[in-house]
Amino acid sequence: MKILIAIILSLLSLLSFAQQDAGFSMYFFNPVYINPGYAGSRETFSGSVVHRSQWTGMPGAPVTQSLSVHSAIPNSNVGLGFQFYNDITGPMKNTGIKLTYAYHIPIGEDAKLAFGLSGMTNFIRIGLDEINVEDENDPVFYGDTYSKWVFDASTGVYFYNPSFYAGFSVNHLLQSKFGIENVTDPNLARFYRQFYFTSGIVFHLNEELDFRPSLLMKYVKSAPLVTEITGSLLIFQKVFVGAGFRTNKRVDMDGTDNMVIAILELKITHFLRLGYSYDYYLNRNGKYNNGTHEIMLGWDIGKTQSKKLYPRYF
Repeated sequence: MKILIAIILSLLSLLSFAQQDAGFSMYFFNPVYINPGYAGSRETFSGSVVHRSQWTGMPGAPVTQSLSVHSAIPNSNVGLGFQFYNDITGPMKNTGIKLTYAYHIPIGEDAKLAFGLSGMTNFIRIGLDEINVEDENDPVFYGDTYSKWVFDASTGVYFYNPSFYAGFSVNHLLQSKFGIENVTDPNLARFYRQFYFTSGIVFHLNEELDFRPSLLMKYVKSAPLVTEITGSLLIFQKVFVGAGFRTNKRVDMDGTDNMVIAILELKITHFLRLGYSYDYYLNRNGKYNNGTHEIMLGWDIGKTQSKKLYPRYF
């Protein structure tokens, strides 16, 4: 029994190298999820609710929900944030809470440089009784559920002005272990540091159109570098229409796991935004699922401290 449990948990740990944290295709509409330095940068009470269903049509495919809120503290350079997320992949569930502090330093007239720090707690649960087996009466899988609270931290630096941003952040600074004793190598069952670089710029084409390209690069140990390039058109300051390309997510005998992304965001009121994205896989995996769907509701409530920062592109 211990040997079987060790094999299963080790495999789960190895698979989690590539995606311990859920990725979002509309990350640039919710940057605080990646970089704690973003908290408070919009100078309003901002937030978003996101639901992501990955590889739809496949049993046990990842499903993720996220709630993020952040705000600038009036008459200060401080931003605070709160996040809740729930990520389910097969028998493994990760529910987390994150508290964020950011300090924004003015640089010149329009630019700022922010430093952020987040403390987080994750509730890790692995339910072996949820695994489909040939013999349903196999006593090995009766009531075997592992769960543990795991604490960690993240940090980031974020530079921004009205038309450009760039950020670098590191998640899971402590690389906390899950504490699973039955794993053959306990170092496998842990969080690993994930490094993010993001950047974007806006080109004002005319009174009706703006073009906003964005870049995301992500690296975690034992996985290829993920690179995502996205371009969006902002129409009448109300509609975002964009497309993206993600590459080097995984390399197998069929080549690189590439995908294309379609993105749409609508400003439905002066403070409320609704977004949707669809990921289509270009390798053989695309034949076995219906793609990845992501929907987001975002808001910005309150007045900005600086009228120069409107319209808000980031």
